[in-house]
Amino acid sequence: MLAKRAITMIAGFAVSILLLIFFVSPATQAAPQIDNVPVQDWFKMGVEKTKQGNYQLALLNFNEAIKLGTNLAASYSNRCLVNIHLKNYLQAKYDCTQALQHQPANHSVYLNRGLASYRLGNYQAAIADYNAALQLKPDSVPAYYNRGLAYADRENYLEAIADYNRALSQMSQPDSLQLATIYSDRALAYFSLGNLEGAIVDLNQSIRLDSTSSLTYYNRACVYQKQGRYQKAIQDFTQSLQRDPNLAEAYINRGLIRHQLGDRQAALKDLRLGAKCFCQQEKLIAYQKILKLIEEIQQSFSSSESVIA
Repeated sequence: MLAKRAITMIAGFAVSILLLIFFVSPATQAAPQIDNVPVQDWFKMGVEKTKQGNYQLALLNFNEAIKLGTNLAASYSNRCLVNIHLKNYLQAKYDCTQALQHQPANHSVYLNRGLASYRLGNYQAAIADYNAALQLKPDSVPAYYNRGLAYADRENYLEAIADYNRALSQMSQPDSLQLATIYSDRALAYFSLGNLEGAIVDLNQSIRLDSTSSLTYYNRACVYQKQGRYQKAIQDFTQSLQRDPNLAEAYINRGLIRHQLGDRQAALKDLRLGAKCFCQQEKLIAYQKILKLIEEIQQSFSSSESVIA
């Protein structure tokens, strides 16, 4: 399960995580009845509800399984996963720690606890858990990839690139969407190191693998903008907006380029559309900044016209 990552000239790169959905099967045992529901079924129902995306009900099921002492390692592990989906990251870390006490050599639990730490902004703890996962499974693609993300957020871009490379090399049956995401994230690291051509190469590859992502076009547009290749940037911002008409940053950056190129009307139209998106998204600080920018541009044009007159 992948969440996309983006770069912006006005907001920086966004983040993506390769989330491993891992269900632990319980050991075979007799299932006593409690309130007409077999103990074993609480766990099974939790797994099914998780697969269906009904996380609140899955949480209740795993709570019952844990209360009854049913398959504790598996129940805590899967409740950790549910809490990650529900963004209860502290509780997720607790659940993973409990699971590891019952089953210390569980590669996937280390992955999920690392993800919970990552989401809490504790990148060093995340890296430690990914290291532990790799000791148990040295060819783990999600461990390398997620550790690369943690290194990137610590601004250790060379280490991030090395981990993205390892993730790519370990993919025995590559999935095009996963490949596209890893190339896109490696582009981030190259961009952050000032290697703009390397970033373009990876973004080109990402787009070849997945041409549906608005963010990848947007990212490439930002790199083109940084290079001063403004027409290519405008083309990619347009491609991005065709895929996501609510991407405010794409309107803003395209408007800024058009302003720089002297296309006043098109620039103001883009800036107004970007401001509208920020307002609808309740990003009021960004909205006010763009309104101020629009006003400054309008005043500069008014001043220049009065001088000419």
